[in-house]
Amino acid sequence: MKKYIWIVVSLLFVYVIGNSIYDYVNKSAKATRITCQKKVTSFERTYIKKDIKIAQQDIENTDVKFNSSIQKAKFAKSKLFEFVKLSKMDDVLKKSLDSYVLNTTQKEKKLEISYYIYENDVDDPGKKTEKSKLYAGYVVFRFYNQKQELIYQVQIDFMDKKGADLPQRIKCAVESFMTL
Repeated sequence: MKKYIWIVVSLLFVYVIGNSIYDYVNKSAKATRITCQKKVTSFERTYIKKDIKIAQQDIENTDVKFNSSIQKAKFAKSKLFEFVKLSKMDDVLKKSLDSYVLNTTQKEKKLEISYYIYENDVDDPGKKTEKSKLYAGYVVFRFYNQKQELIYQVQIDFMDKKGADLPQRIKCAVESFMTL
């Protein structure tokens, strides 16, 4: 009888450990929840789940501010930003956010969105595989609550060296957040 109890306890222990590892790995694993995430590599992570609905309502009420930046290639000659203008990408983000607006209210504290466009540096000595040189870059979005705490982050690759697919990736980042 003790032998069976020991086996059951051991199996339960293995299950709990295995489940914990699975949950940890999947928190920041490749995202494929929505169609646009399946087209390219994307990663997402939720940090403060309880603030997501409030932040989504902020977008629906136009209570949003955002800032943007770029990261050019350092080792290779930067070419992407000859074709991609940050102001144009800001316009894409604004239109994407506006598509979710239901009301217009103004709160003193707003949802803050920070994003940057990273140009893949194919000459970076840290890039060891050819696969890491295939994409043109990625866009990273971070959503912060009113306390300036990170609540959600998504990173989505884009493939076109001239950034032609970047507007779709920006829209995908917003959709990723709004469909949580």
